Amino acid sequence: MSNETELSNLMVSAYTHQKNNDLSLAIQAWNELINHTSADETLKANAYLSLGNLHQLQGNDDLAIESMSSAIKANPNSAEAYFCLAYLEQEKENFDSAIEYFEKAITLKNTDSGAFNNLGNCYDRLERSEEAIGAYSQAISLDGNYIAAIYNRGNAYIKSAKDDLALNDLNKAIELDANFYQAYYNRGTLHKRLGNAVQSEQDLTKAKTLAQQELETKTQH
Repeated sequence: MSNETELSNLMVSAYTHQKNNDLSLAIQAWNELINHTSADETLKANAYLSLGNLHQLQGNDDLAIESMSSAIKANPNSAEAYFCLAYLEQEKENFDSAIEYFEKAITLKNTDSGAFNNLGNCYDRLERSEEAIGAYSQAISLDGNYIAAIYNRGNAYIKSAKDDLALNDLNKAIELDANFYQAYYNRGTLHKRLGNAVQSEQDLTKAKTLAQQELETKTQH
């Protein structure tokens, strides 16, 4: 059997095991491929990426980070590996590290609106509101109806005392989702601070009603 055929068979085996949710067998196949003498750096990089995703699914974050780091060593231009590392660090609340990885990933691929939104979330958790606003704005420039980024930017504007801009974003979030109770609550709180008592009461009442409805729906299911 030729080396090319062996590599092809290992890839098919790995993907088949993944599809069947046999994660341990899939991990074994990817490791065999990585250690194959004929595997080039591109193939190894992709295998490490798949390994990292599988380790993450198994809850082995340390092994996932190790695999993603190996993917970058094999292919320094792997935006996907940097994105994965960023999300892993974000989940662990290592926001400085997450920001570093997100920025490296975005340098390689700047068309992922979700990455910009998550970068904004990391900045926000570090109370770096202006940088958060910039990241959210980048996400919105890529997707004008990206409701999470619009809502998040509105909250960042509130923290920066940019009330008119915050109100615009919260209005837009509610326009996109009339059942977005968190947006109603934050807009109601903002109206209260601005002295708009009637609008504040309406929004806070709406938020309470929607939140209760969502809780009841979850309870029923």
